[in-house]
Amino acid sequence: MACFLFAFGTNRLLTPAELLAGGLGGVCVIFYHLFGWPIGTQYFLFNVPLLVLGYLHIGKKFIVYTIYSVIVSSIFFDWIPVGPIWTEDVMLNAVFGAIISGIGAAVILRLGGSVGGLDILSRVMAKYFNITIGKFGLIFSACIVLISALLFDAQSAMYTIISFFVGTKTYDAILSIAEKSTVLIVTDQGDEISSTLNHLFNRGITSWKAYSDAERTVLLCVIINIEWSELIRVVKEVDADSFVTSVPTRKTFGRFHVNW
Repeated sequence: MACFLFAFGTNRLLTPAELLAGGLGGVCVIFYHLFGWPIGTQYFLFNVPLLVLGYLHIGKKFIVYTIYSVIVSSIFFDWIPVGPIWTEDVMLNAVFGAIISGIGAAVILRLGGSVGGLDILSRVMAKYFNITIGKFGLIFSACIVLISALLFDAQSAMYTIISFFVGTKTYDAILSIAEKSTVLIVTDQGDEISSTLNHLFNRGITSWKAYSDAERTVLLCVIINIEWSELIRVVKEVDADSFVTSVPTRKTFGRFHVNW
């Protein structure tokens, strides 16, 4: 259903109104308008090298889920006809197209994968160059808006900006990706969990010894909320008897590497 919503919002609302979707979907829509190339076929082919990049630099689980969502989304892109539905009002198409597509993409992200494209490239950039997804997406979106103005007109570019804004707010509402949490992990396998999480999130982790009925290790790290499910998966695999708790964190100072 999430993949269907992602493709539906693009094909039935954004594209017919000559609005460009964000990320790789926007690139596919550009080539659709210029050459008539099928959006789904483009989306799959453009994602292949990015999926290889993600497999090498991000992680196997993330890429497995992403491969599935890319394949299903590509099928829906080619199956759902491009054409107006419900309304031909450009503003309504911009708003509701972004909401529907944004919900689909955000649900996929919450389940542990992504819709591919810019999500993969952004995570790789964030991991190695400390460029947040927000900054990278802003640069890419600016290019999309410029192309929209050249391909259609200035009014279409302005509506595209509105669509991007609504889509971003939809992401934030579903994922709360800008919110941080401080996590405490009490475990017997402190070194292994610390090493695994550090490799996965590229973050520093503080540890100290604690004593109750036996000596255990306490780990402390700050994460983005969207990383919670992945952290719990790692902890369960290494030490199912660990105790994990988290508290909301509003501010951090120091070297905090933002992957999301």
